[in-house]
Amino acid sequence: MKFLYLLLIFVVTLQHSAGTHIRIKNNGYELVVVAIHESVKENAQMLTSLKKIITDSSKVLYSATRHRAYFRKVFFLIPSTWSSGLADKDSTSVNLRDADIIISDPSSVSRRSYPRTRSYAGCGHRGIHIQLRTDVLFNSRHPLVQGKPEKYLVHEFAKYWYGVFEEYPNPGENQFYFSTTVGRADPVRCTTGLRGRIMKKTQSGIQLCSYDSIDPDTGEFPEGCVYYPYPSHNQGTASMMDHSYIQEIKDFCDDDQTPGHFSHNVEPPNRQNRLCSHRSTWDIISNTPDFLNNANPPGSLSDSQLTPQFIVFRAPSRRRRRLAVVLDPPQEFHKRLRLHQAVDHFLTEGFDDYTKVALITNAAHRKGTRMRSRRSAAVKSSLQSIDHFYSLSTMQSQIRRGIEILKKSNSTKEGMEFHLIVISCNNQSGFETEVLQEMATTGITPHFIHCGENGIDNMKETRLQGGHAESRNQRSIFYAVQRLSDKLHDEKDVSVQISNDNIELDGDTAYHSEFSLDDSLRGELTIRLHYSTSEPSVQVVAPNGSECVYKSTDRKLRYIRLTSLVSHNEQGKWSITIKNKAPNKESINVLVMLQSIILEDEVPIRTNAWVKLFHEHSPPRVGVYAEVMNGGHPVVNANVTAHVYHEDRKVAVIPLRDSGGGFDIMKNDGIYSNSFTEIESQGRHYVEVMIEDVLTNSEIHRTYEIQLPTEKDTEDDQHDLHAPRLDYRTEKIPLRHRLKRSTSSGEFHVDYRWDSLSGGYDYPPARINDLTVTRVNRKDRKVSLSWTATGSDLDNGRASSYEIRYNTNGTALVLNPKKGMLVKEDMLGDTSGKPKEAGQVETVTVQFPTKMKWVAIMLRSIDENNNAGEFSNMVTTYFVL
Repeated sequence: MKFLYLLLIFVVTLQHSAGTHIRIKNNGYELVVVAIHESVKENAQMLTSLKKIITDSSKVLYSATRHRAYFRKVFFLIPSTWSSGLADKDSTSVNLRDADIIISDPSSVSRRSYPRTRSYAGCGHRGIHIQLRTDVLFNSRHPLVQGKPEKYLVHEFAKYWYGVFEEYPNPGENQFYFSTTVGRADPVRCTTGLRGRIMKKTQSGIQLCSYDSIDPDTGEFPEGCVYYPYPSHNQGTASMMDHSYIQEIKDFCDDDQTPGHFSHNVEPPNRQNRLCSHRSTWDIISNTPDFLNNANPPGSLSDSQLTPQFIVFRAPSRRRRRLAVVLDPPQEFHKRLRLHQAVDHFLTEGFDDYTKVALITNAAHRKGTRMRSRRSAAVKSSLQSIDHFYSLSTMQSQIRRGIEILKKSNSTKEGMEFHLIVISCNNQSGFETEVLQEMATTGITPHFIHCGENGIDNMKETRLQGGHAESRNQRSIFYAVQRLSDKLHDEKDVSVQISNDNIELDGDTAYHSEFSLDDSLRGELTIRLHYSTSEPSVQVVAPNGSECVYKSTDRKLRYIRLTSLVSHNEQGKWSITIKNKAPNKESINVLVMLQSIILEDEVPIRTNAWVKLFHEHSPPRVGVYAEVMNGGHPVVNANVTAHVYHEDRKVAVIPLRDSGGGFDIMKNDGIYSNSFTEIESQGRHYVEVMIEDVLTNSEIHRTYEIQLPTEKDTEDDQHDLHAPRLDYRTEKIPLRHRLKRSTSSGEFHVDYRWDSLSGGYDYPPARINDLTVTRVNRKDRKVSLSWTATGSDLDNGRASSYEIRYNTNGTALVLNPKKGMLVKEDMLGDTSGKPKEAGQVETVTVQFPTKMKWVAIMLRSIDENNNAGEFSNMVTTYFVL
């Protein structure tokens, strides 16, 4: 993609939906939220133990970051089923969805899987959350903990907050690699200062795997050989991202080449090297915003000063919401109608009867407003008053009115929460600073949806107060109110949106469509048809052939609502037929959603989408992401596409992939990724994500942890192999019925500022991060390689060629790959031809020169304009002379 530009500025107004509020101030991290999942039974001692672990972690973090960071203020959120005496106060704003650390019981496997930190954005970028389990964190014999839970927690926090990765091999990854430094197979580890033994279990006991036992043909140790690091008596103090429980480990790996110092090893194929271009963990961490340019310089704090302040919140057993909804609708009738339809949908679907609403509209301000039931006749009447447009003299006065109504509703009842929601389609573009400050002091959460031409003032400040803020065009107003509804509900109460379609139906014509309810859905199905002028006819037929007959119509708000209870028998393909009986064209919004019945072992497949700005490229890269999960377990092989709109015009359809290649950092983790590169239009852009599994290929991957017991090393008690080994088992559950979902992300804004430069621009291809050796003919020196193709523009399109470089010294190749020897055309065989489309698997076989003992290899993609991507991860192998 080529275009002229002078200066291009992106502003992405939403990153990930997880609303972490962590901030660092004078070296101290504040507002860290640790949530205990409702699956965990009340345990006061566990809460005490958690405080001690986090206190000890604060000291470990302070040491590991070289006296630059510690935990100053930590919020706990305990379940509503726990005693109120364990909490300092009830919570109305701290919730599990926004938690940084979630601790669950192992019995809740359908909701929270094995312990891990969920990441998506790659090296140096923050993740989603840390997911822990009670049987891991409080089990001193667990392989990840080994009696050092405070170091394990810092290990996970570094993955979550700093965007670094493991330096040991994860289950399923190679435990050994060929080291060009020592000229033989070596264990995957951060530094060579970490010592251990390579052993295997035999019928007669434990047997040492010596380096002499390496097979000369395969270059591998005998089957069953496992590397066990010693828990103590190691050399060096790094790395926290390796086996952090080792006694001597207290630092992150760095690049200090001082003699006697064990620095980062660039050769092993661990995740840190693979995803972070072989950079050390401390190099990544020290260049994050928390420490870059000497931010938060080293301090000299005592242990008592490193003790965090803890505040324990208790989730309410019942949420009593008070909503003051201020509407500033547009003057055009059809836009005003859509807004009122969307707000009716927002208030009608999902909220319980404990929710009270004060609706402040153009007409309602003349009659007086107070808190009422969300389904009251007065609220409905206010929404139905759309025939005449009443101009508000000042929006700020109506916002003030909403605040006063909420103040009068103030109550000390458990679970009371107060929300001021402003939806403006005119010139009002945000809250004034003084108003935000007042709401902060009175416990009111602000929310602002803008469907006019301008952006939102004080958007960041609104979100920092726990509110929702976004700009939307009129066509996607239903997505906007759905996202707000999701934020105001607990995860278990959020409805599942199957589809959200806008159709234009000519006069005297019919529209026929199908949607599928997959295996994870049970509950109340709701279909809403929002029309503009003439009421259409509608027929909805279930998979068993029965017609949906539970129908209601609101002719003033112009919508038809159909409902049906869905059990296992109603899963499968539904059909919907809409007929426009009028002679004129009709604009119709069709919204299909399901309020799921949640059981302990049955949760619905949910989706979430977001965009994130990356500054590594110029102009910055807009990353687009969608998460498809069944509780804590990923849904893989789904067909996910992102539809990007500029105002009302669709400008791109992007396939999102979970392939583990390019910018998708982890294969089959349920997070689908790609980049938006077709930058042609100035202004706001919106992303709608569609998931439609036409071929029924989707699977739920439920991964379970397995601890493999290991005998002790009786030969040397000093180096006791004291812990079991960890492995995982993945159960693949295919869906019988097609998966269909729709969701949306936040907006991003493209602003052209024409100054004095001009020229063309191409995004380079994305970096290849999954280069692997699939086969080696050691006598003939033939190496077969495989990787996931990137595109010509980041992860899109098709690259023009690949540049493959090699060296006999892996460290030298990493430090300067351009100086490596170039693989020429006559060295290639068994290639797949010209580069494939992004996301497909590439293969090639390389014939290396004679007299080479071993080789290290890297490659990169090059596009048609000779723009080269970053060099890939490095692989190594050896030959037989």
